[in-house]
Amino acid sequence: MNIKRLLGHNILFTLVIGLTVLVTWASLAKFINPVTFTIEGSDKIGHFIAYFILTIVWALFFFFSEKMNKNLKQSLIITSIVCILYGVLMEVLQAVLTTYRSSDWYDVVANTSGTIFAVLVFVMFKNRIVRFKQYKQKIS
Repeated sequence: MNIKRLLGHNILFTLVIGLTVLVTWASLAKFINPVTFTIEGSDKIGHFIAYFILTIVWALFFFFSEKMNKNLKQSLIITSIVCILYGVLMEVLQAVLTTYRSSDWYDVVANTSGTIFAVLVFVMFKNRIVRFKQYKQKIS
């Protein structure tokens, strides 16, 4: 599979929608926990990782999609706003729509931290990401 198809609009869009639906389901679904042993704060790590991955995928979608035509800075700003607001929305929906989930503002902090860390990773690798996009456009 070539790079153009792998980072094409349709594949990235499908990945973004699928991952967003998965995070929504994980945020609102009722889980049966057969294990009574819990580690304090372990769910915050899950929130951090989920929003880190969600932010990476959304940023890739906005940056690499020819139809979106965004530069890296625009992609990261839009992605950050969308992911942070989405994390707040999921916590509000947990309080409003479910009786089996509880809203926790520390989850919002963990979600936001995952988003910020993903943005920092993008900024750290900015030159490589931009060069990769230029290479992708050159070979297409």
